[in-house]
Amino acid sequence: MNKHSNFIVKELNNLSNPIQGSRDTYHDTNVAGLTLRVTSTGVKSFVIRKRINGKPVMTTLGRYPAMTITQARVAAREVLNLFSSGVNPNNKKIEQRVKSITLQESMRDYILGRKHALKAKTISDYQIIFNSYLSEWANKELVNITRSMVVKKHTTIGDKSIYRANAAMRLLRAIFNFAMSEYEDSNDMPIISHNPVQKIKRNWFKESVRTNIIEPNDLKDWFSAVNALPSNKANTSHKNASETVRDYLILLLFTGLRPSEGINLAWSNIDFKNKLLRIKDTKNREDHTIPLTEHTLNLLDIRKKASLGKFVFPGYNPDKALVNSNKQVKKVINDSGVQFLLHDLRRTFATYADSLEIKHNTIKRLMNHKNNDVTATHYIHQSTETLRKPMQLITDYILEQI
Repeated sequence: MNKHSNFIVKELNNLSNPIQGSRDTYHDTNVAGLTLRVTSTGVKSFVIRKRINGKPVMTTLGRYPAMTITQARVAAREVLNLFSSGVNPNNKKIEQRVKSITLQESMRDYILGRKHALKAKTISDYQIIFNSYLSEWANKELVNITRSMVVKKHTTIGDKSIYRANAAMRLLRAIFNFAMSEYEDSNDMPIISHNPVQKIKRNWFKESVRTNIIEPNDLKDWFSAVNALPSNKANTSHKNASETVRDYLILLLFTGLRPSEGINLAWSNIDFKNKLLRIKDTKNREDHTIPLTEHTLNLLDIRKKASLGKFVFPGYNPDKALVNSNKQVKKVINDSGVQFLLHDLRRTFATYADSLEIKHNTIKRLMNHKNNDVTATHYIHQSTETLRKPMQLITDYILEQI
């Protein structure tokens, strides 16, 4: 049904719904071009229909009665003026929407846009950094985040942690780089023309590279404290948890695995028959396979016999992996006097391997570091079995120290 009338409240309120699957259209005689569309469910929408370059374009102004007749007429005149100027108001609305996009929305778009390239752990780390250091800008429009604001933010965070300050700025820089290439106006020009993080330039905080390892002379005290975790007074009520962390720490030291790889190990990663540990799609997006020595196999075999779920190191719920080991790590530090982070165990493994004069190319393979040597990468494919001897050398060295 098409009908022309001077829109009034009483008339619009009393409009009947069309039959299911159809839509009635009413045209305002006060503002030519203003139309009210009514659906079979009773939804009433003010719209404008015009042609631009011969193509029909419809713009929805709002729904009645949330939008009043007076508001609809004012909005209709503005939209009709845009049409007469050859401007598509829909593009204008999109442009205005993009210009008002917030940091929180850009963060969401950035993660969705790169989801195929980002690990779940990386996304989680980004969320933690954002929530901890950038959340006060969450609802701020990107176009209103200035260079001076970024410099001040970097300095403020740096007063507490230079590492977190740099990490927050790296994330912010990545979001802005994404926005610069992703958000465009109706003329295909970027909405964001510069990255305010570039203002920092030479003022990034200098980060010292961590070199901490567990020194061979400290290894016996460290190992004793790790083995004593289940008997620690604070662990009597949750002995299983302390035993899990004990074995987790030992496996990290003897294999050089990344902490995240170790904590998420499933029994499907362990090949007891061939004495191998296999991890698919690691941090560097390459599969990782290493031989297991009798020492690590015995540890895993004991855990397997007592296992109630699919994870090697489960949390309180046997169907979920251990969340973190922070409390138990602190107990080891207090009892042994040896300061360490989980990643230090990986560094310790590599350092011991180097001290045994194991070839660097072999250490790279044990650590699952990418090899930039073209010949080694494309032409030399070594068997995992060639790693068994060096892995045993490292195991023997650690056992000698403890």
